[in-house]
Amino acid sequence: MKQAYLKRLESKLHEFEADRLDIRDILIDYEQLYDDALNKGMSDDEVYELLGNPDDVAYELLETLKLKRPAQIKNKFVALMPFVAVISYMLLGLLGNLWNPGWLVFLLIPMSAIILHKKRVRHMLTALAPFIAVIAFIILGEFDLWHPGWLVFLIIPLSAIILNTTRKDSVMAATPFLAVIAFVVLGLYGYWNPGWLVFMLIPMVGILYKKNRTQIIVYESLFVIAIATYLFVGYTYGEWFYAGLAFLLPMVYGILIGDVLIIGDLPEEGPERRRAIIILMTVFLAIVIFIVTGILYDTWSYMWQIFLMIPIVSIIVSGHFRFTAIAPFVATILFFTLGYFFGAWTWAWLVFLLIPMTAIIEG
Repeated sequence: MKQAYLKRLESKLHEFEADRLDIRDILIDYEQLYDDALNKGMSDDEVYELLGNPDDVAYELLETLKLKRPAQIKNKFVALMPFVAVISYMLLGLLGNLWNPGWLVFLLIPMSAIILHKKRVRHMLTALAPFIAVIAFIILGEFDLWHPGWLVFLIIPLSAIILNTTRKDSVMAATPFLAVIAFVVLGLYGYWNPGWLVFMLIPMVGILYKKNRTQIIVYESLFVIAIATYLFVGYTYGEWFYAGLAFLLPMVYGILIGDVLIIGDLPEEGPERRRAIIILMTVFLAIVIFIVTGILYDTWSYMWQIFLMIPIVSIIVSGHFRFTAIAPFVATILFFTLGYFFGAWTWAWLVFLLIPMTAIIEG
């Protein structure tokens, strides 16, 4: 525990580019403090509480540290950026009447700090994603492409997933966002139905993670058969509702092999049973609402958002709820609703700022 504490403190001090001798002296001091506390009979947890989080300790020591010259130069550059942004904005406005989108130069202030102080490229790109999305969206808006230009905001969760998870997990986690992009693009060409079939990629990709190869083959085959049946019956006879019954095939197979739980298969009592029932009901209601309203009222173009309730509900009932986790889904729903029903594409993008804001608030 002591070594882990000192190693984390050392790592943070190196991140601040503190002088090597200062780092050595600090580590010696804190190792002595740690040993003294242990000798007094304190536990590791109590010592940790006494000394404080190593990240916080490093921040508190920052003002007293002798920073290396490169770090000092970076800090000066970041400090100058607000003045550079103001000058650039005024020149763009006065000389070229580019007040909008010239205001985007102010995004250089946080972006410069991120670029200069993030050590790892993946962390830097993750932090830059919201600013890149805003810049891209405003530029697309200048060409009156607010919709579907808003899709660029999905690079925020996508970049976080791809850059900060394993390749195997990133494919699964990114699939819902890629499905939304594909669905909206297809919808723009008038294919809301059967374009919604792209959402079938989510369970089909998830199935690939199963260990039983036979089950994978059967599942994927049933999904392909269900999709083909849906398209054939729908286009041949115009009976889209009955065509949707084809998707009972993979569901029935899942029940038979125990992958899809029915109420009787769930734990008899306890929080796990309640969570499972809530998630199952959410999935069922989302599918029913999407298909029924789409067939009866042609709501394919916006009712797809009902599927975003599945991850939202799953996160809420998981027992480890954080607003940061559901922020991308909530922001997407708010943005598309404001843009689609009220034509507010030009300013509704501001809701995507909820993502970094909630992350900051929750730490």
